[in-house]
Amino acid sequence: MDLLTLLTVPLLAAGAGALAGALTRLGLSRMRRGTPVEPPWCEAGTGTLWAVVAALVVTGLVEARWVPLLAALTWLGVAGSATDLLRRRLPNALTLPALPLVVGALVPAGAAAVLRGMAGAVLLGAAYAAVHLVSPPAMGAGDVKLALPVGAAVTGPAWSALPAAVLLAAVLSAVVAGCALAVGRARWGSRLPHGPVLLASALAVVGAGAAA
Repeated sequence: MDLLTLLTVPLLAAGAGALAGALTRLGLSRMRRGTPVEPPWCEAGTGTLWAVVAALVVTGLVEARWVPLLAALTWLGVAGSATDLLRRRLPNALTLPALPLVVGALVPAGAAAVLRGMAGAVLLGAAYAAVHLVSPPAMGAGDVKLALPVGAAVTGPAWSALPAAVLLAAVLSAVVAGCALAVGRARWGSRLPHGPVLLASALAVVGAGAAA
C-alpha cells in the first residue's frame, strides 16, 4: 500500500463522515420534536471515527466487508451519544431508521450475518423491553429502541458478541456511575444516560470481531 493511499483514503473518509454528521445534526434539529445538538460534536465525532475505520481497512487490520457496519455503527454512536448526553433523549428519528440501516450494512458480510443481526435485534430489544417494563426509571423507552440496531450490529460478526457487549455495557455503566457519585455529579438513584455506554460497548465488540 503506497503512502498516498494511506493518507488520501482516511482524509476522504473524514470528509464524508463530517458531512454525514452535519446532515444528521441538521435533520435532528429540524424535526417536529427537534433534538438540537450544537456543532461540531456530530461532525467531528463521525469524521474522526470514519477516518479511523478507513485507516484500519487500508492497513489490512479490518476486513473490508465490515466497513458498512462500522460506518453505520459509528454514525449511530456519535449521534446517539450526543443527543443522550446533551439532551437526555434518544429520538425516534434516530433510533428507528438505524435498525434497517444496520441490517442493510450487514449484507456485504453475507446472509448468515444478516440473519444473526435480525435475531440479535429481537433478543436484545426484548431483554431491554423486559427491564423497562419491570423498572421504567432504570431503562428508558429510548434505550429499548436503541437496543434493536445495537443488537443487530453486535451479532453480525458472531453470536458470542451479544453477551460480550451486554457484559461490557454493564461494567462500563457501573464504572461511570461510580465516577459520577465520586465527583458529585450524581446521587444514589440518579438516572444516568445509558445510550453512550451501550454504543461504546457495541463499537468495541464489533471492532474486535471485524479485525482481519
